[in-house]
Amino acid sequence: MNIDYKGYSIITASELDDGTNLWNGRYRILDDNGIVVYESFVEPLQDQEKAHEAANVEARAWIDRR
Repeated sequence: MNIDYKGYSIITASELDDGTNLWNGRYRILDDNGIVVYESFVEPLQDQEKAHEAANVEARAWIDRR
């Protein structure tokens, strides 16, 4: 998913880790030129939707701390 937030673009996704069978919420934050300024994962979760939402929350929190 790609959303705009406070002048940044946030790209979030959830990826299943085959080894642990847990979902990793991944996020990338891009500046207004499309350059990745930060990328990270959230703690693995058992539910895909919760991992995706956690990534969205963490990305917004990172931007808010700027």
